[in-house]
Amino acid sequence: MCGRYVSPDQAAIESIWHVGRQNQPSLADDLMPPAPFPARYNVAPQQGNPANYIPVVREASRGEPGERELVRLQWWLLPFWAKESRIKFSTFNARVENVANAASFREPLKRRRCIVPALGWYEWQELPTGNLPWFLHAATGELLAFAALWDHWERDGQVIESCSLIVGPANDAFMPIHDRMPFALDEERQAQWLDRSLTDPRRVMALLQPNPDDAIAFHRVGPRVSNARNQGPELMAPLQE
Repeated sequence: MCGRYVSPDQAAIESIWHVGRQNQPSLADDLMPPAPFPARYNVAPQQGNPANYIPVVREASRGEPGERELVRLQWWLLPFWAKESRIKFSTFNARVENVANAASFREPLKRRRCIVPALGWYEWQELPTGNLPWFLHAATGELLAFAALWDHWERDGQVIESCSLIVGPANDAFMPIHDRMPFALDEERQAQWLDRSLTDPRRVMALLQPNPDDAIAFHRVGPRVSNARNQGPELMAPLQE
């Protein structure tokens, strides 16, 4: 699964995806700080705290077809049909094996897809002696674009928009360490993934291809990353044995 990642700062996202604060809908205005948001080096999923919402790129709800907007969403998908603003089951990841049929994800898969920009993510290798953290990132050093879903929940004047990362089997290179990873979309598949006119689940699912072995690099990192309160770029640094 993917339960911890590194989020780039606003300037990096704007420069690559050509979105800015002028693209953000009024719904998200109260969620965005007045100053550009910084990078976060140890992001964990959470419900109910807008200060911890994550930056997401999606097709704009207003404007020309293909126009994109940058918003911040709760990283824990809250289905539109939920009766309460919090849910007891985990939805920060959507397993590719059942995303097209699961009640929480099948409608977002058709009509509400987004990408989550990332510098990389952390996974923990389970060993008899304890869990060892690893950091994974693009082999080129570029930002990654995780395939994700979002949903809109509204009750009694309260609005929550939220998202989930889609995860599937790890590639062969990382499989001995951990068996799952998110889907990193290349530029061509990003455009198709964000296209709201694409609603056929079979065509959407075809965009979720395993990450090539040579596309993702990884290395051991120190144990401080295991505490989500710890922050800083040093968390991504290779562990000095």
